[in-house]
Amino acid sequence: MSQRIAQVAGVILAGGKSSRFGSNKALALHQGDALVEGISRRLAALFPETLLITNTPEEYGFLGWPMAKDLYPDCGPLAGIHAALRTVSQPRIFVCGCDMPLVNPDLIRFLCELEGGHDIVLPWLDEGPEPLYAVYSKKALPIIAEQLSNKQYKIGRLFDTLRIRKVTPEEILRIVPDLTTFQNINHQHDLARLAAMGV
Repeated sequence: MSQRIAQVAGVILAGGKSSRFGSNKALALHQGDALVEGISRRLAALFPETLLITNTPEEYGFLGWPMAKDLYPDCGPLAGIHAALRTVSQPRIFVCGCDMPLVNPDLIRFLCELEGGHDIVLPWLDEGPEPLYAVYSKKALPIIAEQLSNKQYKIGRLFDTLRIRKVTPEEILRIVPDLTTFQNINHQHDLARLAAMGV
């Protein structure tokens, strides 16, 4: 078993409304498991500390993970990142959504181990950034808290004020064969498509 990633906690955000999906997509079945269950297994093998951010912890007791709630409810993923940074003991977190069943351990390790003391490390694809497949430092916490208290909920606003390491598609494709690792599940047909792909 490979060594766990030092000084980073693995975090899953499970606070979304799943309105497009029609039910709680974190609990939708993929390859016989709840989506969040497959993701949790991958992160648990990588990180010394794990955390699930959810405002409905009673739904996720089966995972056996520590859980925390948003301090700013109904304020989107930025509030989840804020809650995670406040809760974990590690200086950094790797964050992903509960609807990303193809997260890749090799790519996660690469993002977490990049040198440079950045506030945020994230894939920056041709379509734009992937803020929910990214590494955040506790050094970003004051800026995030200020933004939330000012009712500014867009993660992208952080990129103007924090030290960002943009990871290019070229760097990513040296580690994974394609970009399917970033697929997320928004609709029932997204799950069907993954099943058809056999992943």
